[in-house]
Amino acid sequence: MTNHTTSFPRPFISALALLGAISLVSLPAQARDLPEIRDDVFQVANSGAYPPFSYVDTSGNLIGFDVDIAEALADRMGVEVNIQTSPWNGIVAALAGGRFDACICSMSVTEEREKAVDFTDPYYRSGLSIWVREETDDVSSIDDFEGKRVGSTLGETGNQWATENAEGRWRNQTFQGLPDMLNGLTTGRVDVIIADDIPVYVAIGDGDIAIKQIDVGELPSWPAAIAIQKNTPQLKAALNTALTEIREDGTYQAIVDKWIGEGVEFH
Repeated sequence: MTNHTTSFPRPFISALALLGAISLVSLPAQARDLPEIRDDVFQVANSGAYPPFSYVDTSGNLIGFDVDIAEALADRMGVEVNIQTSPWNGIVAALAGGRFDACICSMSVTEEREKAVDFTDPYYRSGLSIWVREETDDVSSIDDFEGKRVGSTLGETGNQWATENAEGRWRNQTFQGLPDMLNGLTTGRVDVIIADDIPVYVAIGDGDIAIKQIDVGELPSWPAAIAIQKNTPQLKAALNTALTEIREDGTYQAIVDKWIGEGVEFH
């Protein structure tokens, strides 16, 4: 990947999942703060379907940018960590309900999510991008989505944007993760996709994917942060301290260089 400073996005949750998450927040006994975690294991979630941030390799190992970030933060905090996958569109509900202590999963901070969970300081900023097949020559603006099949990942901010802006002009189709969505675009199941830009840049760099990005003007962007249960102030403070430490000692940039590209800077 060429050196450049860029931004990109991530996650929103469906109305059903959000309602479930908010109802589960009313169970404070399930919220574990740092002392309880130190006595046990730090339970962390991500989708496992969002390369290069989290995905399962050919040997069945969960790897990626967010996996390394989680392990680095756990090391600074002096806790044992267990990183698990969970379907993206239900991950906030699972976190709010006490199945996990944190989602270190490139989650965008939105008002809807803040009703259900708390967030640490951001560790980068993200925004939406539009992609079509290389041979497509009739899409240069959002108006050109008229009558098209538009793909997005279920539960992500791109899915939220596509749903809120369609107004009957295009037909939305959802996918379970970026690989499935890219396949849907290249095989013609959809005409346009709305996706986080960095993961697509990496996918293009790793393989022969005949797609191109379309500039349709300014699209929404959000800070990406670690989601945690409500009422866990010690965990939040420890994570924020650990985030500062890995930035200052070079660990964070080394993880960026490894998974995203040398010289890329996240802000």
